[in-house]
Amino acid sequence: MRGRSPKKVLVSPQRKVVAAATALLNTMEGVFDEKTAGKWLREEVGLQWSLLTCMQYLSGKEALSALDTLPDDWAERGHTKADLCASSILAAHAVANVRQSGPMLCASEMAKEMKGKSIEQWLAERAVVR
Repeated sequence: MRGRSPKKVLVSPQRKVVAAATALLNTMEGVFDEKTAGKWLREEVGLQWSLLTCMQYLSGKEALSALDTLPDDWAERGHTKADLCASSILAAHAVANVRQSGPMLCASEMAKEMKGKSIEQWLAERAVVR
C-alpha cells in the first residue's frame, strides 16, 4: 500500500458550493477564522481547500451553475439560497479586486466583469443588461 495516494472522494458541485459558501459566510460572521475555515473545508470537500480556494470556486462557472440548480426555497446550516448567491458575488469581487494594481486571484468570467468596479456598479450594469 505504500506509495499509493488515497482515493479521491467525489463531491457534487452542489455540495462544493454549499460548503464553500458556508465557510465564507461563517468566516464573515466570525464563526470561523481562516485556519478553521480551511480545516472545515478539507473535511467537507476533501483535497487541499482553503478560504482562497473556496472564493475562487464560488466565482467560477461550476459553482454558479450549481447555485442555479438549488430550489429557490433551499436552506441549510442557517443559510438560504440568497445567502449563497451573495457569497458568490462577494467572493468574485474579492478575487477580482483584492490586488488593486495587480492581477486577479482568479480568472472566472464573473471576476473579470467585476474588476475595478464596486458590487453596486456591477449589479447596476447587470440590471440594465437583463
